[in-house]
Amino acid sequence: MRILFVVATVPSSNLYPRPFHFIRHLSEKHHVSVFCVARNETQRRSAAELLRNCKSVEVFRLPVWQSVWNCLCALFSSRALRTSYFYSPVLKRRVEEVVARGEIDLIQAELVKTIPMIEGVRGRVPIVFDAVDCVSMMEARRRKVLRNPLLKLLSQWEEQKMRRWEGWASDNLEGIVISSRVDKEAFPERPQSKHEIRVVPNPVDLEYFSLGRFECRQDTVIFCANLAYFPNEDAALYLAYEIWPAIRARRSGLQLEIVGNRPSKRVKDLDGKNNIRVIASVPDIRPHLRRAWISLCPIRVQAGTQFKILQAMALGVPVVATRACCPGLGVEPGKHLLTADRPDEFVSAIESLLDDENLRNRLKRAAREYVERNHGCEASGDKLLAAYEEALGRPLPESSLVNA
Repeated sequence: MRILFVVATVPSSNLYPRPFHFIRHLSEKHHVSVFCVARNETQRRSAAELLRNCKSVEVFRLPVWQSVWNCLCALFSSRALRTSYFYSPVLKRRVEEVVARGEIDLIQAELVKTIPMIEGVRGRVPIVFDAVDCVSMMEARRRKVLRNPLLKLLSQWEEQKMRRWEGWASDNLEGIVISSRVDKEAFPERPQSKHEIRVVPNPVDLEYFSLGRFECRQDTVIFCANLAYFPNEDAALYLAYEIWPAIRARRSGLQLEIVGNRPSKRVKDLDGKNNIRVIASVPDIRPHLRRAWISLCPIRVQAGTQFKILQAMALGVPVVATRACCPGLGVEPGKHLLTADRPDEFVSAIESLLDDENLRNRLKRAAREYVERNHGCEASGDKLLAAYEEALGRPLPESSLVNA
């Protein structure tokens, strides 16, 4: 089968792993091509890793000025800021070209950002939309932590526009997949929807994130995330200003590492203060996770499932996360990880893991088993293929690479 992935960012094993692992898995038996958007040269270079795992990759440069102009125009239209910022008319035309030539059998559109670039070929080729998260739900939750009235108003508009786009996908596309049961329940599915939304969990490369012997430091805790994403930036600032002082008051020797790409100035300014180190844009997250005694996930604005939690659990690093993270993952607090919301709860959970080796070992074993059972690349990839079969209305050939 000839599959085209349309993605608003260059997929990579480090920064955008969900589509990256799907592409790699599907390419073992099918022809997979990728159209994606790059906003800078760093993103463009990361396409080299992707090209090793699929048939072809076309990267469309989207200058920042064009994204800003798109967003200004969107303020006076029904188009959402999130979809406008990543909109590439060149990519859209290219999708229409390959569909017109009959070069592909199915499109996978990744995230709501890509819908404006594939809506023109609706009905001409089956489209499976990977929503990943319910973005309208995330915007509603985001508004609860915003303080600026203007940002609250923008968030409300964005939620309404996202709900319309998500509803359009339910009404018009041949298949929808999403990363968690919680997001599926919140997604605006309508009676006339073509197919039921399928839950396809985030895939984790269990060999890459292997459970091995490594030296971790009892004085180091870590928060790893894509720091350019609002929920993660909010979590980093909440950790630094609300949670971390309470921890340091009890354990003055602890070090906090905040690791992730494109931190904002507010996050960068934390570096060097109060035993906090900010480390930006690392090529491999594993060395940082492996030397940490505990991985923290103080997410307050939650949607989908957290790769940062799954990766730490796969490596055997005990996790303390907010309760909002648990329903999407389906983990059991106290068995797979510890939960905390208030600063005093984080202090208690961290001290338990610092002092109780049996608790650490029990969590590590159960967490690794959970990831192996629920988030392996092959299992998630097979669920995605089932969505393809439903969208096509027929079983897939075992391999489309025979005689290729």
